[in-house]
Amino acid sequence: MKILKIAFKNINSLRGEHKIDFTKEPFLQNSLFAITGPTGSGKTTILDVISLALFNQVPRLGKMSTTEVLKKGAILTRNQSDAFAEITYQCKDGIFASKWEISTNRNGNLRDYHMEIANVTGNTLLDLKKSDVPTKNEELIGLNYDQFIKSVVLAQGEFAKFLQVPKKERGALLEKITGTEIYRRIGQEVFLKHKEHAKDIDTKRTKIETYKEQLLEESIFAEKQQQAEKLAAEKKQFQQELERLAKELDLKNKLQKEQNQLKQTRQQLERVALQKEEFDTKKGEALKRHQEIQLFGEELNQWQSLQNKLKDKKQEITVAGEAIQQTKKQRDYLTERFKDTFQLAVTPDDFSNKVAAYKDHVRTLIAERSTIAATYKTTKSHIETSARPLNLTASVSNLIAFQKELETQERENSAAYQKLEQQFDLTNHSVEDQQEKLQQKLRLIRQAEKAHRDLENQKSRLQEQQNELKKLESQSTNLPEKLSKLKSEIELKEARLEAKQHKLEVEQLQKQLEDFRRDLKPDEACPLCGSVHHPFAKHIPQEENGLKKAVNQLEQELKALNKSFAEHQTALKQFTQQSTDLQQRIHTGTADFQKVQNDFKTQFKTVLEEIQDNDFTAIENILEKQEQELATAKKLQETRSLYANLKAQTQELQKLIDSGIEKKKAIANLFKGDKFEQEISEAETSWNRNEQANAQQNQLLKAAQETLQKLEKEHETLNSDVLNKLKPKGYDAIEAAIANRLNATQAQAWAQENQELENELLRLKTLRNKLLEEVKTLTDATDEIPLEKLLEQQQIKTNALTENEKLAGEVSRILLNQKQYLKWISDLKTQIDTELKNAEHWLILKDLIGDSKGDKFNDFAQDLTLTQLLQLANKRLEQLTDRYRIDQPGDEEDDSLVAIDEHMGGQRRSIKTLSGGETFILSLALALALSDLASRNIEINSLFIDEGFGTLDPETLDQTLDTLEVLQAESAKMIGVISHVDSLKERIATQIQLTQNGQGYSTLNVV
Repeated sequence: MKILKIAFKNINSLRGEHKIDFTKEPFLQNSLFAITGPTGSGKTTILDVISLALFNQVPRLGKMSTTEVLKKGAILTRNQSDAFAEITYQCKDGIFASKWEISTNRNGNLRDYHMEIANVTGNTLLDLKKSDVPTKNEELIGLNYDQFIKSVVLAQGEFAKFLQVPKKERGALLEKITGTEIYRRIGQEVFLKHKEHAKDIDTKRTKIETYKEQLLEESIFAEKQQQAEKLAAEKKQFQQELERLAKELDLKNKLQKEQNQLKQTRQQLERVALQKEEFDTKKGEALKRHQEIQLFGEELNQWQSLQNKLKDKKQEITVAGEAIQQTKKQRDYLTERFKDTFQLAVTPDDFSNKVAAYKDHVRTLIAERSTIAATYKTTKSHIETSARPLNLTASVSNLIAFQKELETQERENSAAYQKLEQQFDLTNHSVEDQQEKLQQKLRLIRQAEKAHRDLENQKSRLQEQQNELKKLESQSTNLPEKLSKLKSEIELKEARLEAKQHKLEVEQLQKQLEDFRRDLKPDEACPLCGSVHHPFAKHIPQEENGLKKAVNQLEQELKALNKSFAEHQTALKQFTQQSTDLQQRIHTGTADFQKVQNDFKTQFKTVLEEIQDNDFTAIENILEKQEQELATAKKLQETRSLYANLKAQTQELQKLIDSGIEKKKAIANLFKGDKFEQEISEAETSWNRNEQANAQQNQLLKAAQETLQKLEKEHETLNSDVLNKLKPKGYDAIEAAIANRLNATQAQAWAQENQELENELLRLKTLRNKLLEEVKTLTDATDEIPLEKLLEQQQIKTNALTENEKLAGEVSRILLNQKQYLKWISDLKTQIDTELKNAEHWLILKDLIGDSKGDKFNDFAQDLTLTQLLQLANKRLEQLTDRYRIDQPGDEEDDSLVAIDEHMGGQRRSIKTLSGGETFILSLALALALSDLASRNIEINSLFIDEGFGTLDPETLDQTLDTLEVLQAESAKMIGVISHVDSLKERIATQIQLTQNGQGYSTLNVV
């Protein structure tokens, strides 16, 4: 994966639209570049743009949404309405552009963000929802967000610390760098799972022991079973004895009960006989007289009823007369009320007509006043609405002040309009015509300004291309000479190498004879030369020990010279091609510029005649001011008609006020109250009710008098008939007979009492005879044992049975508990066996990787990760230096990592003994290794190294930059160094410079 272009707008402090094209100069010539600028200028924003456009995430903020943008105040530049981040990248599937954007609506509220991917090769937009874009980018790149960040942004500073910390801290730091906290959590979870199962099993085992402690011994359990059987037999015997005693007691109790009842019955019979005798003495005679008179009861009741009716009618006549007098007083009161409140004199004869005419008249006046009030309210509201644009201070409710302020403002408006009318000749031309002419002129000026700006930009681009051509020519001037010099050095090195190699071959041939020399013996002929003297058999001449090292050194130097020659040769070809391309572009651009310049002068000739020194802004300001003045004139025109309308409406409003006052006075002359309808209705209702009550009472009085006459005649006839019937019974007056009558309730009660006494006497005599027979029968059936003795025997047997049941219950509970404990123990053992089987794998895992802090599995995983990381780092080190390799410390070495110095015969040294530059090389190798580890089989051709340079001394910084140049040359990667160190500008020619202004914004410039 390789980043080709970055484009963004209004991201963090970088206001406006920016674009970085890594496919063009100066990045084509220099793939090692620096991102420089002061702290807070937005250097890391470039990395934010990449991750935001690809994954909708920012390393410092996490996933982004509209809510997060608002909450954290990030991403969108302050006071800007829209933003986007776009990245164009190349992968195995082609070239793609991924974009993230957000904007505000017309109310200033943020819309939801949007994401999309385009296939640049096929020029098509992929049909994806915004939420699917990050996933699609993962698929195309082959890395998820976390892997991408670790692969592209190298945490060199973290690894510099990582190299020197003790083993315990190194594991924690490696865990943080690689994001492998999952291994610690897995170890902890395994430990907790095993602990959970073990705790459950221990709890069950504890319960088993508790239950076992409660169990009886087998001998005791057998004794308890025998005791339970014996108690059951005794219980049965006790129950049989108690049943026999209960039957005997029942007979005894029945006999005693019957005897008691017989005694009570005799006593009751004597008492009732006395009551009957007393009744006959005290009430019998009176009851007899009542029953004789009751033969004439109906006539007597009728006579008493007539007496009561006569009394009631006389009272009714008295009440009706008093009510008639009260209605007359109420009529007088209501007549005065109509006169005072309604200015109306009424009598019962003319009341209805006068009141109806009066109500119609007053209601007409009220309706007319309401209509005036409604018209007033509508007119007032219309005036207030119409006058709102004028911003008058006076209220319409204060009409005089409102009219005065309106007239004053109208005069001021007229004066202002006359001034503008003269300025723009509005007498002969309309405001709209003048506005149209002015807008046409302003559009032409702006078109000219844009064309002039484009012309200047084209001129600047030509100048930049010419400067670039001069720079290329300057850079390529010395290349032929350098190539010639390098070629000579290569030929010289090759000759020296050939000589050294020949000498080395001779030495190696001589070394093959060492075995023969070892077998030579004094006075014996040499098989090669035949000599019997061997002066060099023991003391072989030593050749130059550094011959092989010299050959290796020459081979390395020759390799470096060939590489340098190839690089210079490639650079010369690139410079030549680039110069040719630039010359062609300059030639074409110059011709285009001349044509555009001539077209500009022809098209905007009239405009240019009015402008001095191409100062488009000055004339635009003048025209814009005139445009505002014309808009003011149009507004004043519209306001003039508004003043006239408001003036007429206020006059109409005054008329309505005057008319309303007149109606109010007319109503006040007829009605002195506050609520006409309510008061007239109440008064009218009171009058009608009073008249209705008067008529009703007169009718009642007349009817009562007529009824009284009829009742008196009927009473006289009945009185004579009843008296004639009573005289034979010894009564001279009806009142005396009535006095001997009992009231119906009393007569009925006495008659009932007499009957009940007679019935009770009969019942008691019958019961007495029955009880005498039953007592005789029960006496014959029972034995002679006293009741008290039977009760004593029953109590003894009952107590014995209770004690038996109590003891049997205790024994039964003991036996049941024994069975329950045994069942619980069996169930728990089964559960433990099942639990042990289910938790077996957790026990194995706990022994292997589990502990409370997760250290066991984490240490194991981090050791594997570190081993893999060091292998990858050493592969990277081979590209950076042939001197050092990184290894883990041995048992007797310092806790920090170890550097193996190949130049010192493989000497193992603590990382702490290395210089700053050497430490940087090793930490950079580790950072690159992490990138390799994160990207696995994905090739990442774009890397960013964030900071880490500020603490290096000048010499170490030079060495570090040499290392980065070698890395870039050998890997063909595009490497961006993010730093605020000024000395980087001298070593790294290609830079993305960030500059802050005084308002908190930054600008971006590629040099």
